[in-house]
Amino acid sequence: ATLFARLILKQAYKQRANSSIENALQRIPDIPLNLWLIKHAYACCGEIPFSELLSPRSMIYLIKLMQFLTPILPRWLSSRLKPPTHIAPPVDLFFSSTFKNLFIAEQHTLVPLLLVVELNTAERPNRIETLLTWLKEHRLADGSWFCVNYITSLSVLALIEARKRGYNDAEIEFMIAEGLQWLNRTRNPDGGCREAINLYIWDTALSVISLIESGISGGDTTIQKACRWLIEHQNPDGGWAFSGLQKRQKDEKMGKRENGGRLGDLAESLVTNHQFISNSEFTNLPSDADDTALSTLALLKSGFSRAHPTVAKGLSWLQKHQGADGSWSTYLPGSGDVGCVSVTAHAIEALITAAEMEAEIQRAILWLRKNINKDGYWSDLWLAKNTYGTACALAALIKAGQGDCIEVERGIKWLLQAQNPDGGWGEDMLGNPIASTVEQTAWSTYALSLVNPEFARTGVEFLLDTQKNSGDWDSSCVGIYWEVIGGYIDSIYSLVFPLLALTANRKT
Repeated sequence: ATLFARLILKQAYKQRANSSIENALQRIPDIPLNLWLIKHAYACCGEIPFSELLSPRSMIYLIKLMQFLTPILPRWLSSRLKPPTHIAPPVDLFFSSTFKNLFIAEQHTLVPLLLVVELNTAERPNRIETLLTWLKEHRLADGSWFCVNYITSLSVLALIEARKRGYNDAEIEFMIAEGLQWLNRTRNPDGGCREAINLYIWDTALSVISLIESGISGGDTTIQKACRWLIEHQNPDGGWAFSGLQKRQKDEKMGKRENGGRLGDLAESLVTNHQFISNSEFTNLPSDADDTALSTLALLKSGFSRAHPTVAKGLSWLQKHQGADGSWSTYLPGSGDVGCVSVTAHAIEALITAAEMEAEIQRAILWLRKNINKDGYWSDLWLAKNTYGTACALAALIKAGQGDCIEVERGIKWLLQAQNPDGGWGEDMLGNPIASTVEQTAWSTYALSLVNPEFARTGVEFLLDTQKNSGDWDSSCVGIYWEVIGGYIDSIYSLVFPLLALTANRKT
């Protein structure tokens, strides 16, 4: 963050020198450039040559070897097999089978970065055209890439760089204009940007589940309205994506946006003058297992039968996307994606509630039991970190009738040992202990309430003591985007999770 801030202030000072920027620059410590992601930004601004980022072409063979060894080596050893962070992977990585096995967010991040490197080094036209085609094909209907600020920024920067190098057409102009508008439209009121622009599906499903658990009827108007929204935003393949982005009609491109805005003048002019609308604009975000499991669970808990077409399609999607090892990964099992504790736990609960697919449930239970850490916790990918993973695993195993297994006993012991003196729980996205947060206390309290309400007593007291007069709680940064980049706050978490925890404790 400091290195990025220094770069931005330095560029601003070049354009308009003033004493406040100069003073700020003087106070910034002289930190050496380390991560190649940082070096890339400095190279784009002409601060260092792109040659400092380049890796030898042989690096691709090392990456392939690491991918081959990771699944077969012990976890303690495979976790140490990571590519170097100080140099960029070779551009040829994109053209190898290895690229297809990367996690989907890694693919979206790497393509614009590699395109800029290629434009400023080898400048091979066929490579550049192929990378540009990938960017065009993966732009979403709202003008973003993957609905992520960082990835969209990189993609727009890459297109601007391509335009400077003569790779320019109406489509690229249109994509730059729409991308810039999306970045401007999604800024926070304070002028900054955040990674998680929206998690509408997840937030809506969790809200429905927490309200139903607290005693609200499935026939309640609010619940039914939310369920209709979930049904409307199911992807054609039967799953759900994280934001609820839907395909849009072509005439909507010239009309109002969801937030009431219109296309920028440049983009609108391009569409009018060039009669250009790319097919890629109507690409949905891919379905993921966590949003699919929670949306299916929310509908089931609201009274929709497992035979309802939307529910049936959701259950079928989960069945098709279970990994060979019994787990569920976020997107595609085995394709750069790994089994995730919380996602698998949510899928188990959805299948248990539907009273279907017993064989799939048992395979998932075995995976959870095998993947407990030697110290007694489960670690998660998406929320911080060991607390969330352990709470999710315990809840799933207990609801699946595995409350007496040794792994549950070990998980309970770990949670109780990790509790802070004030009765709450807290850890950062790397798993280090920190001051108690509402969200992590709620996760732990919920899981322990399913075991023995007395175990959760001090957690309940912490939640009651920290609740504000308005009925809500202060939110903390517990969401993980990329550990190297940072996390995020979602204010809905500090509502739904305490509600679930307090309700579970009251019921027991």
